[in-house]
Amino acid sequence: MCVILPFARQRFTPMDMVAWKSILADRRRRGLWQRTERSSTRERDWILVWLPGLKDPSLRLERDAQGTYRLSFHDGKGWFQFRQGPEIIDCLAHVEPTDREDRAKRRAD
Repeated sequence: MCVILPFARQRFTPMDMVAWKSILADRRRRGLWQRTERSSTRERDWILVWLPGLKDPSLRLERDAQGTYRLSFHDGKGWFQFRQGPEIIDCLAHVEPTDREDRAKRRAD
């Protein structure tokens, strides 16, 4: 007998993490991001990004219990949400790798 457990909506999916790791590798290679940290609760899953030279995180990508993705920026005073949508690409479209070969490959997929 097999028990199938539903995937928690507030968690990033395996495909989300593939997309994220592609962007992360590009940003780290170029020296644009210093480090990242992932945390989860029952309400949300999020990834914090530190930019070089800063002691506090500057970007936050999260997925909430309704499955909504949000990308926020910390301006030194608080978090400002600037992207939101039902798919991770709604938030990552403006931070995806800029390599032309990668873009052409994604269009072909």
